[in-house]
Amino acid sequence: MDSNSNVTMDAIITFLGQTGASTPPEAAELTKAAVNILFAISEEGAKTAEDALDIIHDYRLQAKQYAALQKKHLTAGKPFLKDGVWHCPDCNGRCRPNNSFCHRCGKKLGWR
Repeated sequence: MDSNSNVTMDAIITFLGQTGASTPPEAAELTKAAVNILFAISEEGAKTAEDALDIIHDYRLQAKQYAALQKKHLTAGKPFLKDGVWHCPDCNGRCRPNNSFCHRCGKKLGWR
């Protein structure tokens, strides 16, 4: 078990809030920003530092998945003609001229 798992988010936020009150203005601003970030993460359900790291990890994975979906479904690929049949640039599946998306994999098709 990680040593961070015993520290609660409330304890971290309280400690940072108390520390920020006794620091120079520049450091107090940074501490306030850190408290706001940690509070937002705790509002997402994080009770411990380990939970917070799990939430951040999940958000990163979702961002990667979103980027991949966006590339596939929003970025048009040009179909290619092979043996008199049009094919999807992603899955090589057959597609009909002027279809907006590949019916096999969902890739956006750009005919121009």
